[in-house]
Amino acid sequence: MKAVFEFPVAMNRHCIALDVEVLRWAWAAGLFESPAELERCRTQKINWFAAYLFPEELPLKLELIMKFFLCLFLLDDLLDIYLDRDMEHYLIHLRSGKASHPVPRLEKLGASLLQFNQEIVQANGVSGLGKQWEQTWQDHLEALQWELRSKRSAVPPVLEAYRRYRPIASGAYLAMGFLRTDNTFLDCSSELLESQLARFICLSNDLASHTKELKIGDFHNEVLILREEIGDIAIGWVQNEIVRLRKSIWMLAEQVGSQSEQCDRWARSLLLQAGGCTAWTAESSRYQVYINGNSATH
Repeated sequence: MKAVFEFPVAMNRHCIALDVEVLRWAWAAGLFESPAELERCRTQKINWFAAYLFPEELPLKLELIMKFFLCLFLLDDLLDIYLDRDMEHYLIHLRSGKASHPVPRLEKLGASLLQFNQEIVQANGVSGLGKQWEQTWQDHLEALQWELRSKRSAVPPVLEAYRRYRPIASGAYLAMGFLRTDNTFLDCSSELLESQLARFICLSNDLASHTKELKIGDFHNEVLILREEIGDIAIGWVQNEIVRLRKSIWMLAEQVGSQSEQCDRWARSLLLQAGGCTAWTAESSRYQVYINGNSATH
């Protein structure tokens, strides 16, 4: 166990080449509003996110993961812009396997997400992994619906509800799902490790982005919610909680890894995701500068 509980970090060696290919694909598919938005995604290194989270993945699957997460990032941007009932219906349609929306770009984006989701389910056949992925996907869309309804209400979310839905809406569990390659991982008792990892990712992200989100009036951020309750000590509390989570994740990873060789590989891959997420957040300008959706082009 490392004394300072730092997570391992590595980047996939296919990142640079695939970054260019995926951006070209997204432009040809009509997923960007303008060349400026494409450039924003390039400079913010959006596709590097997948390369950091999956440093050992082969090019073919990494390309699929990059495309999938690029679509999720673009959807996240658009969910900050379109806060109407059409967007709520859009998420409901996605849950039923449809991509209907009056805005053509959103319809194309939804069609791409549904295509990738189907490819992932088919790749896992009818095994427990395929069913598990589909449930995770449905849970993710449900959590996005909660976030959208909360933002439409213009009322800061209750902390308990935020902590429940935020890890699911973040896509953290989807990222873990990509790591599952066979049913042996279903036998690893790692639910607590996975939930702690998801919370670490979300809380670290909230700490990195709270200044930007305060500026734009988006109170879907645990730091900002806590500041309303406990004042300026919120930042220090969050920093201490992140340290505690690091230690907890390392200890849980050792426990999971001791179950079997397969579980050890699983725990190691989760630690790489934790380190990769932290490294990418520090390298990307996405959470330091507000250039979001349509605003990026103005």
